[in-house]
Amino acid sequence: MKGSKHQTHFLAIWQRALGLETLADLEATTVALWAKQRGLVVLDVVERDVGIFQTTRAIVLTVEGGKACLPKISATDDLKWRDTRAKADHLARLWEKMEWFSPLWIPQGKYQALLKEAEHCSRERAIQLFDYHFSTVYTLAFQAVCIAQLLPCSRSLVGFVPLAREAYLAFYSGYQASSIAALIPVVEGALKRIIADSPDIPLPAQIDRVFERACARAARLHFDGMWVPCEYLGVDYLFGQDERVFAFETFKRWLKGSFFQNTDKYDGSTWLNRHLFAHGTSSDWQQSANFERLVVALATLGFIESWHDESNQISPFFPDMNQDSTLLWQQALFRGQMQMTLNLNEQKHFQSHGRLVPELPTDDGVMLRAAILSKDCIQDLVRPLRKAGWSVKVGEPDKQALYIIVVATSGAERLTVALLYSCGTDNELYRELARSANVILYRGAPYNQDQFAYDIDVHVGPVTGWQPPFAPGHKWLMRLFHR
Repeated sequence: MKGSKHQTHFLAIWQRALGLETLADLEATTVALWAKQRGLVVLDVVERDVGIFQTTRAIVLTVEGGKACLPKISATDDLKWRDTRAKADHLARLWEKMEWFSPLWIPQGKYQALLKEAEHCSRERAIQLFDYHFSTVYTLAFQAVCIAQLLPCSRSLVGFVPLAREAYLAFYSGYQASSIAALIPVVEGALKRIIADSPDIPLPAQIDRVFERACARAARLHFDGMWVPCEYLGVDYLFGQDERVFAFETFKRWLKGSFFQNTDKYDGSTWLNRHLFAHGTSSDWQQSANFERLVVALATLGFIESWHDESNQISPFFPDMNQDSTLLWQQALFRGQMQMTLNLNEQKHFQSHGRLVPELPTDDGVMLRAAILSKDCIQDLVRPLRKAGWSVKVGEPDKQALYIIVVATSGAERLTVALLYSCGTDNELYRELARSANVILYRGAPYNQDQFAYDIDVHVGPVTGWQPPFAPGHKWLMRLFHR
């Protein structure tokens, strides 16, 4: 009751302050006088800056049993506040452009370069830059800490921890699309658990309710628990003033404007959208970068829950790895190593049948083929050419990693060699390469060569069975070779 009376008195004093020509005219002595006139026992009145991040100049009134903060600036028209808010709005648009939110636990210095690059490029390019930059931030170890140390601290997420662990291990065992699919519904499930007492309200209202309480607590902490006029406690005022409110609000915008956006209104490029996934409208949600986004989004949701119910279970400071997360991380590394061995054996097995390993939703096999093709090119083609006296220039594998071009020169002589990933390559590609190459070679043993390399006028054969000619002017190599 006493607190309620104080609020009535503080509001009355604030209403008198609004009657001044400008809030900048508000003085500590005036506030003390008004408080005494209302029968309050004044303990202290001082003018000072209030706030944790961006501050607000205010008169702080301390009375017996309560404390009030009376700002000396307008909640909407102050020039400094408007400039700060404009910068926050600009920054929020950049995060929206990358279909993300202001990240928790990450020092700003780690993504300032990304924000500058994303400012003047297309949305698609901005997301590519995000995936590139944050691949060094949201690492395997970072994800392991989220799953093993943060999610178990959340009341709404602890039941999903075994699923998250399995998805994490499966992702790095090669089952990437399945792992992403396993975590997408968890976001909605966790939201419903946070406000289990109101299960029937629409999802957008559920999201609003969760974040209103989280932001309200951040606002109280921003003003150190003092009574403050309500217009200074809302997201509109604090969006540029308090970094926690900014992070919470941008996360809410991502949930409502991207992840839970209606199918007909979604216009993003990550395709990480609950409805597109549920209704099978698109399969582009299977992009591998979406897995790390989901892990971090779930950990962030757990942090929001701890502010919503004031449990303080998840810290704003990212924890060091403990034994649980270290073992999980090591599991993922081990499975990744085993997966690489499995992939190499699969490539070898399919090649023996003249085939490429079929594409998966999250892996078209190009990177592995390119690595294998480049390695074998150096070992089986470039080295023999150099031993034969040629100067060698090696090209890059083509976009599908089906072939690589090597140009050998010696004086005025030029020898162009095409190395195919496999003998079982379409005849059209053989014909195309034959127009510019003197020799076409392929990795591995012949596999029905006549069915693929028909009507080709240049030499075709396995690279390990081809002896390059000696370079002109290097006949002494031939004599040395035949000694």
